[in-house]
Amino acid sequence: MKFFGYSDIGKRRATNQDKFLIRCFDGVDVIAVFDGMGGAKGGEEASSIACETFESSVARSIELELEEGGQLTRTFAEKMLCDAAEAANEAVYELSSDPALKGLGTTVVAAAVTDGFTVAINVGDSRIYEIGSGSIRQISKDNSYVQYLVDIGQITKEEAANHPQKNLITKCLGTEETAEPDTYRLAYVPDWLLLCSDGLTNSVSDGQILEIVSAGGEDGKATVRRLVDAANEAGGSDNITVILAVRS
Repeated sequence: MKFFGYSDIGKRRATNQDKFLIRCFDGVDVIAVFDGMGGAKGGEEASSIACETFESSVARSIELELEEGGQLTRTFAEKMLCDAAEAANEAVYELSSDPALKGLGTTVVAAAVTDGFTVAINVGDSRIYEIGSGSIRQISKDNSYVQYLVDIGQITKEEAANHPQKNLITKCLGTEETAEPDTYRLAYVPDWLLLCSDGLTNSVSDGQILEIVSAGGEDGKATVRRLVDAANEAGGSDNITVILAVRS
């Protein structure tokens, strides 16, 4: 896989509270996007420490597994990502004890990719998509109030896109003592794997994402810039972060 990441402040924010991670290990690649919240200082602190802690936890898990002669299976990869999310949650939760940082938190969406499978986790409303053969599918499910309304049939998916409470999330890292990531498994590696913060998906439709990614082919660097540009052209109301994994 080839990986391309880009993060932009957008047009209406004073700071960029998004962070992203791309790390290639022996036998597995790990990518993640974090979208901080809780005021300018709190959001930046939350996403930064979450990203650093997540990366350290993943590296430690892989090192120990390989030292012990273990296999980098789907089960291991899922536990590795969940453990990293728990470690990041603990680090952010400890920060929230500071009165100046009360209410801080961060989303996380992350994936572990090998030659034969993809494992992903999600906490919050940052998303992961698989794209290929003229189609796009959201792998993750938003932890949000609006998604709950869709699930119980109170509103449609189309109505959710413009709902006034669409930014109200029901889970994130740092607000509770423990985290409970949602997990996803694919027994294959998609042509394109896209991770992003809601700064992209609140401004650019799934159809537009598909069109931009499909047109970009293997030029991942240009494609992530075009995705960010599209969000900014639509108003750039939030920070925008995109990681694109291209199967080579």
